[in-house]
Amino acid sequence: MSSSVSLFSSIATTASSITRRPTPMAIPCAHFSRLLDKQFTAKKQYLRFYPANYSQSHANEPSDFDRSFVDKQGSNEEEEKSRAFSSNEILKRLKRYGIAGILSYGLLNTAYYLTTFLVVWFYVTPAPGKMGYLAAVERFLKVMAMVWAGSQVTKIVRAGGALALAPFVDRGLSWFTGKFGFESQGKAFMAIAGLCFGLAFLLFIVVTLLSA
Repeated sequence: MSSSVSLFSSIATTASSITRRPTPMAIPCAHFSRLLDKQFTAKKQYLRFYPANYSQSHANEPSDFDRSFVDKQGSNEEEEKSRAFSSNEILKRLKRYGIAGILSYGLLNTAYYLTTFLVVWFYVTPAPGKMGYLAAVERFLKVMAMVWAGSQVTKIVRAGGALALAPFVDRGLSWFTGKFGFESQGKAFMAIAGLCFGLAFLLFIVVTLLSA
């Protein structure tokens, strides 16, 4: 009886040890699962802390919009500088012709102001009719402001045209000086400039009074 009990107990001990011992397939599976857990934890921590570190490290760096705005602003400044340089260069070359160059630029300015004033007064912003002297004067000032703004935009064009016409104006000034018996080209220049100013003033006054 005791031998059978001891045999039974040894069989039970052996069975329990067999059930507790892990199988060969369970060992690598458990190791692989632990590796996955570690990788997942590390990735979670990386994603948690990376945006903060990225924002801190790139806080002082300009964005794409800021870069594009700075580039555009720089290009606009370069264009303005090149435009101013070209205008000054044209005016310097125009001064080489002396009085003829100044007269050429003045004649183009007179033609521009007279033509643009008439176009704006009668076609761009036509007058509604009789408006009184005060309203006519106010309208004249507004129209002249528009004409002056346009003259700033077309300054380079007029300077280039004056430079192109300067040789012909020089010949015409010499002919005008000899034809009308002026002592010098300077006096002939003053006479032509006075005629231009007088014509422009007379035109402005007549147009303004007709609308009053």
